[in-house]
Amino acid sequence: MRFAHSIEVWLRAALANTIAEEHGPMGYLDKRIYVSEIGFYKDRDKLDEMLGPSSPEQFVQAFREKYEDKRPPIWMATELMSLGLLSKWYENLKEDRLRKAISMQAGLQPPVLTSFLRLFSVLRNGAAHHSRIWNRHTSLRVVEVRSPPELLRNSLDQANPAKIQYVLAIAAFIVQKVDPTSDSVTSLRDHLLTAKDEWLAEMDFPKDFELDPLWNPKARP
Repeated sequence: MRFAHSIEVWLRAALANTIAEEHGPMGYLDKRIYVSEIGFYKDRDKLDEMLGPSSPEQFVQAFREKYEDKRPPIWMATELMSLGLLSKWYENLKEDRLRKAISMQAGLQPPVLTSFLRLFSVLRNGAAHHSRIWNRHTSLRVVEVRSPPELLRNSLDQANPAKIQYVLAIAAFIVQKVDPTSDSVTSLRDHLLTAKDEWLAEMDFPKDFELDPLWNPKARP
């Protein structure tokens, strides 16, 4: 999914900037700002694996040669995090103002963004490994958007949160909020239109979904 890149780049920058502004460049290593101490240590251990001597990233090697600190400032650390690890780091934040500051950039409430990122990471990884995701069943669900923004309203009206259309609609909305110059949403729309009608129905895409302003910028006022 091309627009997964836009979401990942945005989340990386939003997480780094928001935490650094509130707690400083090394504040992300303070276990007190997280809900789960166990979760924090687990996620930190995954980061440490990426910071090891075998890291292929040149900036990691340069950091290790220049500084004695075991871990770098957050803007370097987030560059190493996968979308899945970024989403876990976000989900574990304890302070509502931090979670809201990030989620509002995407135009969503924190519970919706949290559950979306959790599921989207799974689907993104599946797509990256050429797994079938269009009708994949999973126990993960996106928290229902009870008062969707106007651009999302039509796509989510009577939509099934367990179907992929729901999460793709939210993803398309986020991309257009955080990366408005990207053409990845219309590219995905055009790709979906090559699918058989029964496949689109299985994914829960309504008839003529491509006319919805979410998927068709030309239809917007």
